[in-house]
Amino acid sequence: MSLITFLGGGVAVFVVALAAVLVYRDATRIGVEVGSPFLWAALVLLSSGVSIVTAVLVPDAPLPGVLVLAVMGPLLYLLERDDSTHADGPPDPTHLPSGSDAADNRDE
Repeated sequence: MSLITFLGGGVAVFVVALAAVLVYRDATRIGVEVGSPFLWAALVLLSSGVSIVTAVLVPDAPLPGVLVLAVMGPLLYLLERDDSTHADGPPDPTHLPSGSDAADNRDE
């Protein structure tokens, strides 16, 4: 294992640990509906950690697969975070989520 691989792996581990801490803190702050903050941080650590281990131990691993593994945990957390903060009512297929309520009050 070369020095560059070792340093790159160390930086990647630091970034993953920082992301897990930020996910834990954010999940505690907003109160995600599904799971606990600890489980979301563990998911980020697991998915990103597996991608780092795959990239280091299997140099011929396809890069798209490694990147999918790396972003799977944070992406799932962001989807749950968005659902926890914005899903306050039943879905309405006649309105866009970003649409304002002012359009509903106009005379046709």
